[in-house]
Amino acid sequence: MLRAFDRVGRLGGIRKAAHSLQISHAIVSRHMAALETFLGVTLYNRRTGELTEAGRRYHARISAAISDMEAATSAVKGAHARPLTIWCSAGFSLHWLAQRLPDFRTGARERSGPLVDLHSTDTEPSFRHDEADGDIRYLFDDDAKTLPDDMRAEEIARPVVFPVAAPSFRIGRHGALRQRKDILDLPMIQERSDAEWANWLSLQGLSPKVSQPVARYGQAHLALVAARSGQGVALANHYLVADDLASGRLVMLSPDDGPWEPVRLGAYYFRCSRPRWNEPLVARFRRWLHKAVAEDEQAWSLPDDAAT
Repeated sequence: MLRAFDRVGRLGGIRKAAHSLQISHAIVSRHMAALETFLGVTLYNRRTGELTEAGRRYHARISAAISDMEAATSAVKGAHARPLTIWCSAGFSLHWLAQRLPDFRTGARERSGPLVDLHSTDTEPSFRHDEADGDIRYLFDDDAKTLPDDMRAEEIARPVVFPVAAPSFRIGRHGALRQRKDILDLPMIQERSDAEWANWLSLQGLSPKVSQPVARYGQAHLALVAARSGQGVALANHYLVADDLASGRLVMLSPDDGPWEPVRLGAYYFRCSRPRWNEPLVARFRRWLHKAVAEDEQAWSLPDDAAT
């Protein structure tokens, strides 16, 4: 009864709770009615689909305890527990996370089966509907300031952003940048808007006027495809282009009159619903993520002509 009530309070409705628990809404309704009979209090307004004032007070008192019990149950179940469902922005999952997930598997040999069910998507999950156990994505600083009360977030990495292009674009058609301002004459590959470029240029002390793009690509990894094909200059960070730089598919554009300022426009965050934050496998994944990022940051360094 209490678990059904907790899901109703957490997700905001009987049908959503039933979907989360993978039972019929009729069963959830019966559990709710039985709990109300036991307590002698109306907990759920069936007309509005919301908890009553008494229901909200009761849920606030018991929800943490239920989360602790669910976490303890997950720990006891051990090898038989379901994998984590992690949603992640496409660029980060493609160029960084997917390559390192086997290391997380290595650190949890006591469990059988997959530990992570990775969904590579630029759509954010609904934690209220239990679509994901955790979410990793890049948020610009202005976007990261607001967070729903039922969610927690932790900064994973705050990378420097720098311009990259294909070697053929840099050498064959445009040559080296003699001065910083010369970048304003180059075609700038954009994702959803010119805001990222405008902010970056402004922080470099340049005019934030952005050249007209051939197209907007909507996703970071698609913008990098355009850069590799020689369409122009893209903004990136080392989590997205370390392999491209190492292989020579892309090069960092550095002006002759001095290095770029080390600009950071946002960060990668791990986000999770507040009640799930300290569940054993979620906490383990979060710790592993911090460790993997720290090792990567230690190994990575900007080229000498681009660092300050």
